[in-house]
Amino acid sequence: MDGKPSPSDWGVNWTDFPVMNMHPHAWPLYSAAKLLCIDFHEDGVDFAPALPLPEYKFSTPLVGFSKSPQGFAGWYAPQASGNWRIEIRLPEVEIAVLKQVKVNGAVEPLPRGAKAIRFSGEGSQENALNWEVS
Repeated sequence: MDGKPSPSDWGVNWTDFPVMNMHPHAWPLYSAAKLLCIDFHEDGVDFAPALPLPEYKFSTPLVGFSKSPQGFAGWYAPQASGNWRIEIRLPEVEIAVLKQVKVNGAVEPLPRGAKAIRFSGEGSQENALNWEVS
């Protein structure tokens, strides 16, 4: 061994989010995640959804994202507990009609003229960071 951690030591539960599984049964999950432009990073997760549908829902044990006529909602349930940052990049036309963000039950107004929706909150695998933008 060269002293480097193996992929099994990275702290990622690949059965919850098996995007590294290139067997054909995993392709729809990988493709759906790409259409939402999900970008995981050490501080949380970013979304830039590109689905031209009025309503949809993407759900895994790790992350969820939905669009409805009322707005957007989702959750993030990483293995580690912490304060996580979420960013949602949308066209200005869509951001302009949104008024507030609810994070783990607390409601805040959205700043006018924002290029993206950014917020943070506590979350873990046992107690997910839940959010709604409407």
